[in-house]
Amino acid sequence: MDDGGHSGFGQGRGGNEGMSGAPMWQIKRKMAQYEAQRETLVQELIRENEEKKVPAEAPNVLVDAIASGLDGKTKPLVRHVLVKDLNRVAQMKGIEFPTTDIFQGKAPMGLYALFDGQSCIGTPGPVAAEYCARNLHVKVMENLVMLKQGSGTEPFIKAAIIKSFHDLDADYLAQKPEVQDGCGAAMALFIGGHIFVATLGRCTAVLAEAPQDGGRPRPHALVGGGQPQATAV
Repeated sequence: MDDGGHSGFGQGRGGNEGMSGAPMWQIKRKMAQYEAQRETLVQELIRENEEKKVPAEAPNVLVDAIASGLDGKTKPLVRHVLVKDLNRVAQMKGIEFPTTDIFQGKAPMGLYALFDGQSCIGTPGPVAAEYCARNLHVKVMENLVMLKQGSGTEPFIKAAIIKSFHDLDADYLAQKPEVQDGCGAAMALFIGGHIFVATLGRCTAVLAEAPQDGGRPRPHALVGGGQPQATAV
Protein backbone atom coordinates (compact mmCIF):
# COMPACT_ATOMS: atom_id res chain seq x y z
CA MET A 1 0.00 0.00 0.00
CA ASP A 2 1.34 3.49 -0.88
CA ASP A 3 0.72 6.85 0.71
CA GLY A 4 -2.30 7.44 -1.51
CA GLY A 5 -4.02 4.40 -0.15
CA HIS A 6 -3.77 2.39 -3.35
CA SER A 7 -2.52 -1.18 -3.49
CA GLY A 8 -1.91 -3.71 -6.27
CA PHE A 9 -0.68 -3.37 -9.84
CA GLY A 10 -2.52 -0.93 -12.10
CA GLN A 11 -4.52 0.58 -9.32
CA GLY A 12 -4.81 4.35 -9.37
CA ARG A 13 -4.54 4.37 -13.23
CA GLY A 14 -8.06 3.34 -14.04
CA GLY A 15 -7.48 -0.41 -13.47
CA ASN A 16 -7.56 -1.26 -17.22
CA GLU A 17 -3.82 -1.32 -18.01
CA GLY A 18 -1.53 -4.35 -18.21
CA MET A 19 1.75 -4.89 -16.44
CA SER A 20 3.54 -3.28 -19.38
CA GLY A 21 1.56 -0.12 -19.01
CA ALA A 22 -0.35 -0.69 -22.29
CA PRO A 23 -4.12 -0.33 -22.16
CA MET A 24 -5.93 -3.66 -21.87
CA TRP A 25 -7.90 -3.06 -25.07
CA GLN A 26 -4.61 -2.82 -27.02
CA ILE A 27 -3.36 -6.06 -25.50
CA LYS A 28 -6.62 -7.81 -26.41
CA ARG A 29 -6.44 -6.47 -29.98
CA LYS A 30 -2.86 -7.74 -30.40
CA MET A 31 -3.82 -11.12 -28.99
CA ALA A 32 -6.68 -11.31 -31.50
CA GLN A 33 -4.25 -10.47 -34.32
CA TYR A 34 -1.84 -13.17 -33.16
CA GLU A 35 -4.68 -15.72 -33.02
CA ALA A 36 -5.78 -14.77 -36.54
CA GLN A 37 -2.22 -15.13 -37.88
CA ARG A 38 -1.81 -18.46 -36.14
CA GLU A 39 -5.08 -19.74 -37.58
CA THR A 40 -4.02 -18.61 -41.07
CA LEU A 41 -0.69 -20.43 -40.70
CA VAL A 42 -2.40 -23.59 -39.48
CA GLN A 43 -4.79 -23.54 -42.45
CA GLU A 44 -1.89 -23.06 -44.88
CA LEU A 45 -0.03 -26.00 -43.37
CA ILE A 46 -3.17 -28.16 -43.62
CA ARG A 47 -3.64 -27.13 -47.26
CA GLU A 48 0.01 -27.88 -48.12
CA ASN A 49 -0.25 -31.27 -46.41
CA GLU A 50 -3.42 -32.10 -48.36
CA GLU A 51 -1.77 -31.04 -51.64
CA LYS A 52 1.18 -33.35 -50.94
CA LYS A 53 -1.25 -36.26 -50.61
CA VAL A 54 -2.58 -35.67 -54.13
CA PRO A 55 -0.45 -37.87 -56.41
CA ALA A 56 1.24 -36.41 -59.47
CA GLU A 57 -0.07 -37.54 -62.83
CA ALA A 58 1.88 -40.06 -64.88
CA PRO A 59 3.34 -38.87 -68.21
CA ASN A 60 0.82 -39.01 -71.04
CA VAL A 61 3.08 -41.05 -73.33
CA LEU A 62 3.00 -44.45 -74.97
CA VAL A 63 6.14 -46.45 -74.27
CA ASP A 64 7.05 -50.10 -74.44
CA ALA A 65 10.08 -52.31 -75.05
CA ILE A 66 10.88 -55.87 -76.04
CA ALA A 67 14.06 -57.95 -75.87
CA SER A 68 14.61 -60.50 -78.64
CA GLY A 69 17.10 -63.30 -79.19
CA LEU A 70 16.65 -64.93 -75.77
CA ASP A 71 17.10 -68.69 -75.58
CA GLY A 72 16.02 -69.05 -71.95
CA LYS A 73 19.37 -70.60 -70.96
CA THR A 74 21.71 -67.62 -70.67
CA LYS A 75 21.20 -64.16 -69.23
CA PRO A 76 20.46 -61.53 -71.88
CA LEU A 77 23.17 -59.06 -72.83
CA VAL A 78 20.61 -56.30 -73.35
CA ARG A 79 18.32 -55.02 -70.60
CA HIS A 80 15.73 -52.29 -70.51
CA VAL A 81 13.82 -50.53 -67.76
CA LEU A 82 10.58 -48.56 -68.08
CA VAL A 83 9.63 -46.44 -65.09
CA LYS A 84 6.35 -45.09 -66.36
CA ASP A 85 5.63 -42.98 -63.26
CA LEU A 86 8.81 -41.86 -61.52
CA ASN A 87 6.87 -39.66 -59.09
CA ARG A 88 5.02 -42.70 -57.76
CA VAL A 89 8.26 -44.63 -57.25
CA ALA A 90 9.76 -41.64 -55.46
CA GLN A 91 6.70 -41.35 -53.21
CA MET A 92 6.99 -45.02 -52.25
CA LYS A 93 10.60 -44.42 -51.24
CA GLY A 94 9.83 -41.21 -49.35
CA ILE A 95 11.72 -39.05 -51.88
CA GLU A 96 10.55 -35.49 -52.58
CA PHE A 97 11.67 -33.83 -55.80
CA PRO A 98 12.14 -30.05 -56.10
CA THR A 99 8.94 -28.07 -56.66
CA THR A 100 10.22 -25.14 -58.72
CA ASP A 101 11.32 -24.51 -62.32
CA ILE A 102 10.88 -27.62 -64.51
CA PHE A 103 9.46 -29.59 -61.56
CA GLN A 104 6.78 -26.98 -60.85
CA GLY A 105 3.18 -28.12 -60.51
CA LYS A 106 4.04 -31.76 -59.80
CA ALA A 107 5.38 -32.28 -63.31
CA PRO A 108 4.76 -35.80 -64.66
CA MET A 109 7.99 -37.83 -64.70
CA GLY A 110 9.07 -41.03 -66.42
CA LEU A 111 12.39 -42.77 -67.05
CA TYR A 112 13.13 -45.16 -69.90
CA ALA A 113 16.53 -46.76 -70.40
CA LEU A 114 18.37 -49.40 -72.41
CA PHE A 115 21.58 -51.14 -71.31
CA ASP A 116 23.64 -53.14 -73.82
CA GLY A 117 26.29 -55.49 -72.51
CA GLN A 118 27.87 -55.62 -75.98
CA SER A 119 28.23 -51.84 -76.46
CA CYS A 120 31.16 -51.18 -74.15
CA ILE A 121 34.93 -50.96 -74.27
CA GLY A 122 35.23 -53.92 -71.88
CA THR A 123 34.34 -57.58 -72.17
CA PRO A 124 30.74 -58.22 -73.31
CA GLY A 125 28.58 -59.75 -70.60
CA PRO A 126 25.19 -59.59 -68.87
CA VAL A 127 26.19 -58.55 -65.34
CA ALA A 128 26.72 -54.83 -65.83
CA ALA A 129 23.58 -54.42 -67.92
CA GLU A 130 21.47 -56.18 -65.29
CA TYR A 131 22.99 -54.14 -62.46
CA CYS A 132 22.37 -50.84 -64.26
CA ALA A 133 18.80 -51.77 -65.14
CA ARG A 134 18.08 -52.36 -61.46
CA ASN A 135 19.80 -49.29 -60.08
CA LEU A 136 20.03 -46.37 -62.53
CA HIS A 137 16.60 -44.94 -61.71
CA VAL A 138 17.52 -44.95 -58.01
CA LYS A 139 20.70 -42.96 -58.68
CA VAL A 140 18.80 -40.50 -60.85
CA MET A 141 16.23 -39.90 -58.10
CA GLU A 142 18.95 -39.46 -55.48
CA ASN A 143 20.72 -36.83 -57.58
CA LEU A 144 17.55 -35.00 -58.58
CA VAL A 145 16.44 -34.68 -54.97
CA MET A 146 19.80 -33.04 -54.16
CA LEU A 147 18.94 -30.11 -56.43
CA LYS A 148 18.13 -27.07 -54.33
CA GLN A 149 14.99 -25.06 -54.93
CA GLY A 150 15.68 -22.79 -57.88
CA SER A 151 18.14 -25.27 -59.44
CA GLY A 152 15.59 -27.35 -61.32
CA THR A 153 16.73 -26.05 -64.69
CA GLU A 154 18.09 -27.87 -67.75
CA PRO A 155 21.83 -27.41 -66.99
CA PHE A 156 21.48 -28.68 -63.42
CA ILE A 157 19.28 -31.60 -64.40
CA LYS A 158 21.71 -32.66 -67.15
CA ALA A 159 24.55 -32.47 -64.63
CA ALA A 160 22.51 -34.63 -62.21
CA ILE A 161 21.98 -37.24 -64.93
CA ILE A 162 25.68 -37.40 -65.81
CA LYS A 163 26.56 -37.66 -62.12
CA SER A 164 24.10 -40.57 -61.83
CA PHE A 165 26.09 -42.50 -64.46
CA HIS A 166 29.36 -41.83 -62.64
CA ASP A 167 27.85 -42.82 -59.27
CA LEU A 168 26.46 -46.02 -60.75
CA ASP A 169 29.80 -46.91 -62.29
CA ALA A 170 31.62 -46.32 -58.99
CA ASP A 171 29.15 -48.46 -57.05
CA TYR A 172 29.32 -51.26 -59.63
CA LEU A 173 33.13 -51.39 -59.51
CA ALA A 174 33.09 -51.33 -55.70
CA GLN A 175 30.50 -54.10 -55.34
CA LYS A 176 31.65 -56.34 -58.18
CA PRO A 177 35.42 -55.89 -58.54
CA GLU A 178 35.84 -59.39 -59.96
CA VAL A 179 33.46 -58.82 -62.91
CA GLN A 180 35.15 -57.74 -66.13
CA ASP A 181 32.19 -56.91 -68.36
CA GLY A 182 30.57 -53.50 -68.83
CA CYS A 183 27.73 -52.05 -70.83
CA GLY A 184 26.65 -49.09 -72.91
CA ALA A 185 23.50 -47.15 -72.10
CA ALA A 186 20.87 -44.88 -73.58
CA MET A 187 18.35 -43.18 -71.31
CA ALA A 188 15.43 -40.78 -71.65
CA LEU A 189 14.10 -38.83 -68.67
CA PHE A 190 10.71 -37.19 -69.07
CA ILE A 191 9.89 -34.21 -66.79
CA GLY A 192 6.77 -32.27 -67.67
CA GLY A 193 7.25 -30.91 -71.17
CA HIS A 194 11.00 -31.59 -71.18
CA ILE A 195 12.87 -34.68 -72.38
CA PHE A 196 16.46 -35.34 -71.31
CA VAL A 197 18.44 -37.92 -73.25
CA ALA A 198 21.78 -39.41 -72.14
CA THR A 199 24.10 -41.99 -73.69
CA LEU A 200 27.23 -43.90 -72.76
CA GLY A 201 29.38 -46.38 -74.68
CA ARG A 202 28.51 -47.45 -78.22
CA CYS A 203 24.83 -46.65 -77.82
CA THR A 204 23.08 -43.99 -79.88
CA ALA A 205 19.83 -42.22 -79.07
CA VAL A 206 17.79 -40.51 -81.77
CA LEU A 207 15.07 -38.10 -80.68
CA ALA A 208 12.81 -36.48 -83.27
CA GLU A 209 10.97 -33.21 -82.67
CA ALA A 210 7.96 -32.31 -84.80
CA PRO A 211 7.90 -28.61 -85.80
CA GLN A 212 4.83 -26.60 -84.86
CA ASP A 213 4.34 -25.60 -88.49
CA GLY A 214 3.73 -29.23 -89.43
CA GLY A 215 6.96 -29.78 -91.33
CA ARG A 216 9.18 -32.83 -91.26
CA PRO A 217 10.44 -33.94 -87.83
CA ARG A 218 13.92 -32.78 -86.96
CA PRO A 219 16.00 -35.66 -85.53
CA HIS A 220 18.45 -35.06 -82.72
CA ALA A 221 21.09 -37.79 -82.63
CA LEU A 222 23.16 -38.32 -79.51
CA VAL A 223 26.11 -40.65 -80.00
CA GLY A 224 27.69 -42.34 -76.99
CA GLY A 225 31.32 -42.41 -76.02
CA GLY A 226 33.74 -43.10 -73.21
CA GLN A 227 32.03 -40.52 -70.99
CA PRO A 228 28.31 -40.02 -70.41
CA GLN A 229 26.70 -37.07 -72.16
CA ALA A 230 23.24 -35.58 -71.96
CA THR A 231 21.04 -33.22 -73.93
CA ALA A 232 17.54 -31.79 -73.50
CA VAL A 233 14.65 -31.01 -75.82
